[in-house]
Amino acid sequence: MEQTRRDFIKGAGLVAAGAAAFTGVTALAGCSSQPAEKTAFETKHECDVVVAGAGIGGLAAAVSAAEKGANVILVEASQHVGGTSRFAAGAFGPRFGAEWEAAYAKAPMSDPELGKLVCDNWGSYVEWIDGLGLTTEELAPGSPYVWMGGKRPAEEGSKSYTDEYLQQFGDIFVEKGGTTLLGTRAIKLLTDDAGAVTGLVAEDAEGPFAITAKAVILATGGWQCDKEMCTKYIGRHADLGQAQCVPYLDGSGIKMGVEVGAQLSRSFGSYYGHPQPWPMTYLNGVDTPEGYEAVENVDDVHILYYGTTEHSIQSMGIYVNTEGKRFVNEGLGSSLVNQEVMQQHMARAYLILDEGVRDIIRQTPFCNAAVIGGDRIDHMIEKGMTVVQADSIEELGAKIVAETADGVSFNAANMAATVAAYNEAAAAGTAEALEVPHLGTVPATPLSTPPFYAIPVVGGIMATFGGLKINTDTQVIGTDAQPIAGLYAVPGAAGGIMNGDYWCVMSGYSVLGRLSGEVSTAYAQSAGSAEK
Repeated sequence: MEQTRRDFIKGAGLVAAGAAAFTGVTALAGCSSQPAEKTAFETKHECDVVVAGAGIGGLAAAVSAAEKGANVILVEASQHVGGTSRFAAGAFGPRFGAEWEAAYAKAPMSDPELGKLVCDNWGSYVEWIDGLGLTTEELAPGSPYVWMGGKRPAEEGSKSYTDEYLQQFGDIFVEKGGTTLLGTRAIKLLTDDAGAVTGLVAEDAEGPFAITAKAVILATGGWQCDKEMCTKYIGRHADLGQAQCVPYLDGSGIKMGVEVGAQLSRSFGSYYGHPQPWPMTYLNGVDTPEGYEAVENVDDVHILYYGTTEHSIQSMGIYVNTEGKRFVNEGLGSSLVNQEVMQQHMARAYLILDEGVRDIIRQTPFCNAAVIGGDRIDHMIEKGMTVVQADSIEELGAKIVAETADGVSFNAANMAATVAAYNEAAAAGTAEALEVPHLGTVPATPLSTPPFYAIPVVGGIMATFGGLKINTDTQVIGTDAQPIAGLYAVPGAAGGIMNGDYWCVMSGYSVLGRLSGEVSTAYAQSAGSAEK
């Protein structure tokens, strides 16, 4: 559903660190689409293009703009460039291939113009990054996916040299004459009397200051760290889910855009992520700014958010909610299953497995060594994640009630009946005829061999799909349906490309980031010529 600016304003607060201080309000309620109020902060920098956010899309935008001759400043809230892509396994590309008609058939709720733009430009994007000196490696012959930095040996655990690739991307930007301001957050857009964007206000450890520019690119990422926005757009218990990202993705770029009259895209109700083992005490604070900045080996975070989630094993067991009932076809794939988990009571579910299924998991490289270099469930236990074990389904239900923090709300009797009905259908080969069918690439397997396992999970959010509405030049569209002069956005600050399921997260950010750098530079150069 496409969101109106009025709906967004009713549910989202201003950028906490900045906008309230500048306007004297604590929420966006009552803001108009008139030019933003001028600020009196010291102007520390002047440039052609300023990019807010140094994730994979922001890096592409910044390097692209610098390569086209722009004087570019890149501001990043963290002390590291790379954003949430630092946590990724490292393979990226359009999931359904680079031929748009075929991809659109598999992702029919996608924006047809923006989706085609990503597919049509993926091949040239890979050629571009290879030309920059960044290493990529084809995932498999004919695959649209490439490994960032090249694939690591399996014994090293993580799949590719992801972070090395991203840090090199940041170095290339500096080598091309760009300026990177780390530990610096963009908090407000500046506009002139005509409503054109003329820079932004940023804040570092010393306080707020202005950066004037002819064009601004918002590459601040999504909004999964804003609990209010999660409950408004995703579900009533979505604030209990886990943001599987760097801890700065609070929708700040979207809020800044709305403040100067931007229109919102559709797709606020869907997102990408994987079920996250619960409770999350094992994260040890990596989901906070302080904890994240203290991380010495980012692969450790990759394992917590990806390597030990259920993304590759849930189709081999069944999920039940706190009522003890199945609610989703486990064969749909992790991202779609995850979205259904988030809609359950307390955003909670339990993955039920038996020893027979666990043997299959042990023998399947994708489920284990290729991701974490060992037995996935043993690794969960080693990391402090909750895995309930018992010698019978009835004992498993009793242990869930006794050992999980909210176990009193779990219906163990229903769970036992659910497993019995599933086992009967799986043995008869009729699992697809269950009230909640079990269909997928892995046949339904009876859960009958002890010991039995239950892994409590909550929904996870790696990337949100709704954001600022953009056109095929990445210009942000205003509530008057016209581009806002000088303002550009990259997914996930921009939204609407994907809807329902994912297919171009990092690849879409990258392709549109590069385009945004080119288009914004052309605008800045034409504006500079006009001033002369």
